[in-house]
Amino acid sequence: MNRLARVLASAAALMLGGCSSVPLTSIPRLARIDAKTTDLSMLRVAMQLPEALRPRSDGVRLDVVTKVAGEAEMKTSFVMVEMSDARDRAGLPAPPRGSSTYPYRLSSADAARFEALRASMVEQGKQGKRGSMGLGVAAKEFCRVNEAQQTSLPVTIYLMTSETKSFVPVVRDFDLLSDPTVAGGLESIDRCGK
Repeated sequence: MNRLARVLASAAALMLGGCSSVPLTSIPRLARIDAKTTDLSMLRVAMQLPEALRPRSDGVRLDVVTKVAGEAEMKTSFVMVEMSDARDRAGLPAPPRGSSTYPYRLSSADAARFEALRASMVEQGKQGKRGSMGLGVAAKEFCRVNEAQQTSLPVTIYLMTSETKSFVPVVRDFDLLSDPTVAGGLESIDRCGK
């Protein structure tokens, strides 16, 4: 993974338990999500990016952080698959001019892996071990569509679960250029199609 991809993963990663970058209006709806019981068939992520950037195939992940009392915290990443059907965009706000929205769902294989992880957490709970589980969204890999100099690169990330029933913004209009580390790494992103 190139330098900027690592930086973007850090910038875009969002742990729902730490709501520092979550819009205040989203917090009550997101607080209802229970990673241990949410219906994975309804789990959706959408990223709104400026047209200068595009996520690479397999570049968007759902990170699940689990913590069992007395053990080290573990992060497991699950691949999100881009959805191309118009119905998959239902409920998403129209992107502003110069932006595109990319909706995702869990791959079938990773939905099964997530179910196995949840079952393991439930089993440990039955054995008296306290634990927690949190969800995060990370865009791990991007490509550049053009070489033009950008004055801003606003990113919005949405999440939909069986609890929220519609897309809720978890990060809204975060300008990637506002972070000097991210802005400094933009030159290292490859052109799309390479």
